[in-house]
Amino acid sequence: MAEFEDTENKKFKHRVAGVSYKKKALKNAKNAGFDEEKRQRNPKAFATSHPVRLRREQQRALDLKSKKHHIPLAKKILDEPPPTIVAVQGPSGVGKSTLIRGLVKHYTKQNITDIKGPITVVSGKSSRLTFFEVANDLPSMIDIAKIADLVLLMCDGSFGFEMETFEFLNILQNHGFPKVIGILTHMDKLPGISKVAKVKKNMRDRFWKDIYPGAKLFALSNMKYGNYLHTEIANLVRYIGIQKYRPLIWRSGHPYILADRVEDLTDFELKTRDPTVDRTVALYGYLHGTNLKQEMKVHIAGCGDFRMKEVKALEDPCPRTHKKENQRVSEKDRIVHAPMSDFNNIKFDNDAVYINFKSLH
Repeated sequence: MAEFEDTENKKFKHRVAGVSYKKKALKNAKNAGFDEEKRQRNPKAFATSHPVRLRREQQRALDLKSKKHHIPLAKKILDEPPPTIVAVQGPSGVGKSTLIRGLVKHYTKQNITDIKGPITVVSGKSSRLTFFEVANDLPSMIDIAKIADLVLLMCDGSFGFEMETFEFLNILQNHGFPKVIGILTHMDKLPGISKVAKVKKNMRDRFWKDIYPGAKLFALSNMKYGNYLHTEIANLVRYIGIQKYRPLIWRSGHPYILADRVEDLTDFELKTRDPTVDRTVALYGYLHGTNLKQEMKVHIAGCGDFRMKEVKALEDPCPRTHKKENQRVSEKDRIVHAPMSDFNNIKFDNDAVYINFKSLH
């Protein structure tokens, strides 16, 4: 008993916040003769006791608010706007091709096995998307950073952010910084739900430091039959569909094309005589920015500067649907245009449309 006599009980702590504290404080103020009308009649008597600190807090709040302001830019709306370029970037083995296959399957209900070059799909009544897988080298990152409207930045959740991710983010900052959505994969390799939640929080905080607080970061938890789950792909597609893209000044004032098909028009006999002869090449793709003119000097990434001999407008291989508000996009309107992947075996030329029927035997 002597041991318990020496111990002190926990003291009662009075409330310093909450509903009951406010009621009690108001009651004590009335009992002390405090009158709210006197405070309204004489505001100087009840001013703040720290005017310097108050001024700093107000200035800080105004500075944070002014950072969100942007100069209004005029967006050129064309009759047929080109598809939105969506770049899928990430280290090797992170699942870029699997993600593109899942997105194409969601939009068109068709499977595409071999992914080469840009893939254009109809994503809505008046919108189209061009998916492009970024190679894991510095020149490819620089080239795609100049034209990408949206970047799907993929990362291995079981390993963490790698050097390629930070290099690409640094390149994006120097080219206008388009919209960026983070995607974590291989989360099923982590042991336990608590470990997954901890990794998500840590990588989200690191992702916010490089982009901005509140940037969207998706986590693809599991795979089924070699593909990502349908619900997770649907959530990603829904978020891509509501994105609004701010026009960048440099892109709005310069024409550029992401070529989805390249055709060598050089005479076959000249190529057989001299393999190093100058080639005549036709490039096909959607035009972004301003208009192209004949004899205009253009730069081809990895090749150099050239002058265009001729510019022609062809029929749109992946046209928009032009549906009304109460009409839904049918399955036959969800077209895929992927010439480099040989997906639908249809090619559009100057004067004809070529359909390649593969042999059944």
